Amino acid sequence: MSEDDIAAAAGLPVHTWRRRHGAAFRARVPMVNPGERLRLYDAEQAHAFLSGKPWPPGAKGAAGDDAQWPTAVPHGEEHPDDLLTDKETGNVLGVGDSTVRAYATTGHLPVGIERHGRTWWPRRTAEARRDAGDQHHRTPGRKPGDPRNRAPRPRHDPRIAEIGELAAHAPLTTADVAQRYGVGERTAQRLLAAARTHARTET
Repeated sequence: MSEDDIAAAAGLPVHTWRRRHGAAFRARVPMVNPGERLRLYDAEQAHAFLSGKPWPPGAKGAAGDDAQWPTAVPHGEEHPDDLLTDKETGNVLGVGDSTVRAYATTGHLPVGIERHGRTWWPRRTAEARRDAGDQHHRTPGRKPGDPRNRAPRPRHDPRIAEIGELAAHAPLTTADVAQRYGVGERTAQRLLAAARTHARTET
């Protein structure tokens, strides 16, 4: 949740919430994205603070204290519904954040959830991809059988056969070909060379 979301949940304009409760909230609830411009907080922790309920299991306050929460789970245990950034998702998969974004465009990973101007992936999604049993996530690309993998078909240029027939009756130069077909010198050279190759193959 952003501070706008938290203020809305508290039923206050964000500037009022920040003035009355922002400092106390930030002192108690840690950001999930420290160092970034848009402050984001764990939704369960934010709602617990707003309602005055006991802290969510395993949660630490902004100051790192958790001694008053005897139900804390072992350190490092996360919730499957946690929303992860591309970098955090990459850490789960063992790849870089740019690769995560590439997976989302190729369909190897779901497109993610748009929230607060960026894309997130549920932890369960990243872990399911990691535990799928294949290693494709380490070598992204087109799947076998993709029509785009086939080499392009060679194009048949009728001018080549025609130039070959003309050259069989009289010598042709690059300038002749360029003038006859209205092409540049390099294209004329290519056509003439292809015609000669074609003639040798036919022979």
